[in-house]
Order: sequence, then structure tokens, then C-alpha cells
Amino acid sequence: MRSIRLKLWAGMMVLVLVVLVLLWLFQIVFLESYYARARIADIRKEASAIVKRMEEGDRTAALDNMEAFSFENNLGIEILDLQGNTKDVLGQTGNTGQVPMMKSGERAQAFQDVLAGKKVEISLIHPRFGNKFMLIGLPVEMNGEIQEAIMIVMPMAPVQDTASILKRQLAMISVVLATAALLISFLISRGFTRPILAITKASEIMASGDFDVRIPFTKKDEIGKLAKTINHLGEQLSKIEQLRKDLIANVSHELRTPLSLIRGYAETLRDVTGDISEKREKQLGIIIEETDRLTRIVDDILNYSQLQSGYFTLNLSAFKVRDCLDRVVKRYEVHSEKTGVAIRQEYEGNSTVLADESRVEQVLFNLISNAFNHTQEGGVVRIRVVEKEKSLRIEVSDTGIGIPEEEMPYIWDRYYKSGGTGAKRAIGTGLGLAIVKSLLEAHQVQFGAESAAERGTTFWFELKRC
Repeated sequence: MRSIRLKLWAGMMVLVLVVLVLLWLFQIVFLESYYARARIADIRKEASAIVKRMEEGDRTAALDNMEAFSFENNLGIEILDLQGNTKDVLGQTGNTGQVPMMKSGERAQAFQDVLAGKKVEISLIHPRFGNKFMLIGLPVEMNGEIQEAIMIVMPMAPVQDTASILKRQLAMISVVLATAALLISFLISRGFTRPILAITKASEIMASGDFDVRIPFTKKDEIGKLAKTINHLGEQLSKIEQLRKDLIANVSHELRTPLSLIRGYAETLRDVTGDISEKREKQLGIIIEETDRLTRIVDDILNYSQLQSGYFTLNLSAFKVRDCLDRVVKRYEVHSEKTGVAIRQEYEGNSTVLADESRVEQVLFNLISNAFNHTQEGGVVRIRVVEKEKSLRIEVSDTGIGIPEEEMPYIWDRYYKSGGTGAKRAIGTGLGLAIVKSLLEAHQVQFGAESAAERGTTFWFELKRC
């Protein structure tokens, strides 16, 4: 399998090669023809302007301009009469002298075309030396008739020399550029792929079950964001793994205690107190309580599994919150007497809300159970209903020791149990608040919790009023 580093390096090198090829094409292959066309166009334009001055009768000034023009551009210029005789020679005589030595047929044909009123541009090669020349012919008209022909010879050697110099320079530039590109692309590809390889390695380690691995990152680009996300994933997986272990320990402990009690009292009933009515009733009551406790543990696990799977629907209906609360609170009257924790209700109105009544009862049951679990004897569990403009706010408060501030972000997590100093032994599976969160999120309502040390905790949620 080809590595991403090799692919990235190869891609950069291909890009550099494409740039070099384009440079060679435009600077070498097309340079001569482009430069020649541009030079010819400039010379023809300037020569035409000088010819126009001659046709207007200012011959002396025109010849002076033409002579300066020929020296500036390294040109040879001949002015011929209608019989082909030379009237004036201007500029680089070495260049004009080449014209008679060229093929007489080509020169004669160019001369005849000029006399016919045409503007001529032909490429010629010296018969002996092979030098390239450009012959430009322009007619000079007087009173509507052609009187003279101007033959301009432009050597192409400067263009060829320029192209040759550029070839040598470009060859050196290409070597330097290719070397620099090779080094830079290697450094870039290594710097780009190093964090990716680190992320890949960390992911493989996490996949093997070690969630404590972390990726060091300092960049703030997409790769840095990915590394940060992987680190966060590791933290969450590590926390979930720890919570899973805690769940197994907690559930094992929670199940072992009632099972041991049930077995112990059942054996006592069988062997000792079966005939003593008072003791028998007390022991049977304990067995029933522990059985109920087992049922609640199993129900919590099953309810949360159902909520997480998504295989449940809300049966929305209109109902009175006070009626729902009264039913739930009634179930805690005996428990309140046994624990010495008072339960109080405060209502502001009796509005109707739109929600799944059975699920709201489940939320209230979990919140009230949680409040009892964290309130010492002599404390109070308070349920308060506050009417708002478009909703009804329900609060469940306790007078326990409160939740440490650093633990507040995690109280809704599954399996989580607050371990505040002085708290009662954690009771249940740690799924109660996770179930509450899932149910309230399904209703798409606002909810939250507030806590203060030694002053207790308040859980609240809002339901839409009808």
C-alpha cells in the first residue's frame, strides 16, 4: 500500500514538472516565433509611419528618421526606384549588403510585389552562411502612383541568441528548482503526514482497548482539530469504560445485597421463625422490599436500554400536572415516614400540559427517588410547580449536602454517581438521571440542575402548557 506521504510528495513533484515543462514551452519553443512576430509588427508600424511622411513630401526629415530608426533596430534599409536601382542605403550596410547575395528569384519577386502595391514580409536564409533574415517591403506612393520601394532587412540572429541564452539559464534554473522542490516537498509531506500517522497509531491503540493514549498537537488547522477530537474521544471512552466497570461493580453489589437478604430470611423462615407470626411477617416484609429493590434495578437497566435504542414513542396527551404529582407523591408517603425525610408540595395554579403522562411520572419518580437518596433524616424533599407564560416549571429539591461544582457537568451521564463527602452510600445503578435526561430530550423541553454545598440540590424541567 502506497503511503500518503509518498503520494503527497509525488503530487508536488508532478506539479513542479508541469511548471517546468510549461516554462520550456513558452520561454524556448514559442519564444523565437513570438518575439519575431512582435519585432516585425513594431518595425512595420514604425516604417509605415516614416513612409507616410515621405508620401506627404517631407522626404529629408523622413530619411533622417529612417536612418535613426535603422541604427536603433540594427536594420539595413534600401530605397529602390521602379527599375530596381538603389537610390539610398541606410543603417547597417552589412545587413543590406546581404540582400543582393540572396536568391535573386525571391528578392526579385518581393520587389515586384511591392511595385504592385503590396506590403511584403518574407523569411530568407543566407545562401552561404545560413543566417536567417526577414525582408520587409513597403511601397512609396506619390500622387496615387508608386514611385519607390523600401526594402528593410532585419537579421534574426539577435532573437536566436536570446533564445540560446534563455535555454542555458532555464536549464540551470530547472536544476535548482527541481532540487529545491524535491527537498521542500519532502519536508512538507513529512510535516503533513506526521500528525496523521500519530492519529492513526493512537486510533489503533484505542481500538485495542487502551483509551489512555493521547495525541500531542499544537496546530490549529483541521489536523489539529482532528487530533483534539480523537483526544476527546479517548477521554470519553476512558470515562465510559470506567463507568462500565463501576456499573458492573455497583450492579453486582446491588444485586448481591438483596439476594443475600432474601436467601437469609427465607432460610430463617424455613428453619426458625416459620411458626412465629410476628417475626414471620417482618421477615416476609423485608423479602418483599428487597424483591422490589431488585425489580427497580432491573427496570432502570431495561428502561435506559430502551431509551438508548430509540425503540420507543411518546404518547402525547393533555393532563393536569397536579394530578400526576399527587399520584407519584402518594407512593412515597410510607417511605417518607420510614426515612424521616418529609415531602412537601407547592403549587401555583393547576395548568394542563401536553406531554406523555406515563413518561413524566417516570421522570418525577426518578427525581424524587434521587432526592430521598441524598437527604439525611430530618431533611425535606420539596416539589414546587411554577406557572410561566407558555410553560410549567417543575422543581424537585432536597436538603442534602449538594453536588461538588466539578461534578455538575457529569451528573446526567449514565452510570454516574456523585461521591460527595458525607453523602449516603450511593444507591441504585446510576442510570436514574440518564433516564430523566433521555426522556426530557425526547420531549424537547428545557431542564437543568442547581446545587450549593451543604444547601442541597434542585432539579427542574419545563413542560409546554396547553
